[in-house]
Amino acid sequence: MSITEQLDLAIKLDERKTTDGFYSMSTSKGTVDRATYMTNADWTTFFSNMNPEARCEFCNGSGGELFEKNGCPPKMASYGSSSRMIYMLSRNQKNFHFEKQLPTTVGGKANLDGFYEDEKHYIFVEAKCHEPYSSKINNVSDSYTCLYDYINDHMADKIKIEMTPSKCGRYNNVNYLAKSNSLENFELLEHFDLKQMICHLLGIATGMLNGTLEKKATNFIYLLYDPTKLAISDKYKSKINEIYVKTCHECNLIDFAELFRVILIFLREHTDAGVMTDEEIKTVVSNFKFNLMSQEEYAKELSKL
Repeated sequence: MSITEQLDLAIKLDERKTTDGFYSMSTSKGTVDRATYMTNADWTTFFSNMNPEARCEFCNGSGGELFEKNGCPPKMASYGSSSRMIYMLSRNQKNFHFEKQLPTTVGGKANLDGFYEDEKHYIFVEAKCHEPYSSKINNVSDSYTCLYDYINDHMADKIKIEMTPSKCGRYNNVNYLAKSNSLENFELLEHFDLKQMICHLLGIATGMLNGTLEKKATNFIYLLYDPTKLAISDKYKSKINEIYVKTCHECNLIDFAELFRVILIFLREHTDAGVMTDEEIKTVVSNFKFNLMSQEEYAKELSKL
């Protein structure tokens, strides 16, 4: 059993006080039972009881969270699902939305797990539960090469993005590194997904440049599930806690306000995303906050809205 499955089972045990039960489905290889997922009956009840607007947003999202696919249960039926986590934490918050999609200009769309807006500010949320405990796909479309080169040039003392062209030439194999606060060298980001964060910042920056988003104060919340209080077997507990702490450390190495500023200027100067003055960019960046939060901290933050 993988470390990710061990984490999922620990979350299940914490919530249900048992790991009994499984999601059963027929595949081309026969019946498969998945103990890290809700039972079929529990999933049916969960799906039926979802907030109708939220269910519609997840159905229209790009993640395919609510339905069986390719011989696998619905993603949200997993106890380690980040979409399930953010839904459970945010479902009662008025005007909160899920699966917010924003064009990036550079290529594709940014898919934000959560979004909230009031008269004064935006909140964007990226949620991670069991994702840091499995390997990342570190390749990116060649359309991002100019942006990555620009980031390397303008944040050379903070971020280093190493790119190697793939054999087909359409993709780059990429390593993301960040400067340590205490060391002279750069650290490889093994668990934190900087590729995705750059995509999210592109989506927000594009929206502000082209006017689909107002130039409001912006709070980006990185919701990372804290597993340190879970009952996990000694064989896996130290490794899971180590990865969690390392992911937090890697996240805290990045100056996201500065990265947002660099992305805004790149889009303004090298694409047709839109126009923004230097003073407007300065104001937008000064009103941008990035917050790493556990599930408990996030719940407290929402209670203030």
